[in-house]
Formats: sequence, C-alpha cells, structure tokens
Amino acid sequence: MVKFGFYALSLLMLLSPLLLIRQLPAAKKVAAYYTAGCVLWLAYLLLLANTGWLQQLDMPPRLPLLVVIPALGVAIYLATHPALGTTLRQLPLHVPVYIQSFRVLVELLIYGAFLEGVLPGRVTFEGLNYDILLGISALPVAFCIQRKIMGRKGLLLWNVLGLAVLTLTVYAFITSFYFSGWPQQHQPLQFLTLPYLLLPGVLLPFAIFYHVLSIRQARLEVASPEKVDQQA
Repeated sequence: MVKFGFYALSLLMLLSPLLLIRQLPAAKKVAAYYTAGCVLWLAYLLLLANTGWLQQLDMPPRLPLLVVIPALGVAIYLATHPALGTTLRQLPLHVPVYIQSFRVLVELLIYGAFLEGVLPGRVTFEGLNYDILLGISALPVAFCIQRKIMGRKGLLLWNVLGLAVLTLTVYAFITSFYFSGWPQQHQPLQFLTLPYLLLPGVLLPFAIFYHVLSIRQARLEVASPEKVDQQA
C-alpha cells in the first residue's frame, strides 16, 4: 500500500503542472516537451535505482548530487521561467497553496515506510520532520487567501516558512543516511530504490516548485502592469 501510494501521488504531482501549461500560448507543444522531460527524468531515476550506484554511502554523497540538487534546480528554473508570467496573473493566489496540502499524504507515506523499516524514525513527524504541519496549514491558509482574510505579506511569510521546514527535512534525511549508523543496520537500503526514490526525485521538487511559484505570484500580484511585464 505504501509503495502504491508513492507511485500514485508522484503521478498526480507530475500531472499537476499541466493545469498551468494549458493556459500558455503554445500549450500543446509545451505539454509535449514537459511530458518528454518527465519521461527522461523517470528513466534516469530508474537507471540509478537499478544500478545500485546510490547504495554507496561514501563521500561525496551521491543521492544529493545526482538526484536532489538537479531536481531542485529544474523545479526552481521552471517556477521562475518568464513564460509563466501571464499564467501567474490569471491563476488565483490560493491555488498553489491548496496544492501544498499534498504534503500531508507525503508525510503519511514516509511514516508508513518507517513502520516497514525502510526509513528511520528521525525523518518522520516523530523526529525532525515537521512538514506535515505545513501540509495541514495549507488548507486554512489557502482558504484565508481565497476569502482575502490573509494578504500578500502573510502568503510570503508562509512560503518562506515552508521552505525553511523543507530545508530541515532535507537535513534530517541526509544526516540520517550519510552521517549515522542507521544504514549499516538496514541493508539493503530500500529507500534508494523505487518507489521511495520518488520522494527526493519527484515529491520534494514539487513542494519547492509550488513554494517558489507562489512567492513569485504574490510579488507579481501587487506590481503595476508595466512592472509585471518586466518581471515576467
């Protein structure tokens, strides 16, 4: 059930940007490029998982260098791409925030993986991972933004807090696998195989993507039309 959950949730998140892409001028072409990029990235993750190359926990750390950093780089690049300027002006501010509630499901899957012995307790909400609180807060925050109870500054603050919590979560994962004795006691390392590799390879980047997108959107929301065009 946990494995299926990782696959299903990752698929949903991979499909979610199509809601943004369909509003672009050359939507079909962009969607084709995006789909091809997703297929190549998933094939890359499959290759890494099957070769067992990530199982080596010596320095330099392979998972952050080969998966986390490239995935986050692409997520930030796409979220700040000028082509999304028009889409961001049309997209309601609360939509990216509502999407962030998917992190509740992520944390439940992480906890399920912990119960199955795949992950250490340190990376769950019983340890250093407080990301479930951000996922839970996404619903009332989005509601308040939708009803205009919360303004731009509150939205920016929430997004910055979310990025800070994600940073702590990444720290918990990296230190648990590369700087502790836990991996030596749990061989082979299932987390470095599919579907668990989708956590750093797909789910984490999408959390970053929607935070950066929301921050950019909030800044565009209060800019003058001339300034918006320059920033977009």
